[in-house]
Amino acid sequence: MAQFTGRLQGPDLEPSSVLIDIGDGRFRVSAGRLHVGSWALERIEAERVSIYKFALKVAGDPFEFYPDDPSTFSDEIGAFIDLTGSKARFGLKERIQKAANG
Repeated sequence: MAQFTGRLQGPDLEPSSVLIDIGDGRFRVSAGRLHVGSWALERIEAERVSIYKFALKVAGDPFEFYPDDPSTFSDEIGAFIDLTGSKARFGLKERIQKAANG
């Protein structure tokens, strides 16, 4: 089981420090000693929208998650940013092409 700490916020939720456990096909969220919920991993939609921020849909409800370890969380949840497009979000492709062309 992988555990991730970070800040979770949503439309009806103030930013809260949480612990997310991912394992055994489940996505579990707790805040301190309070168990917030547990969902089947296939009911979680995750998109990495910046280096540090993830857009999550938990059973259809939208949230933003800022994990303390974004790279490992991204690998575990399967959310990646496509940096190969012509209009890459971080301009990586354009910077590489500019450097290669001198």
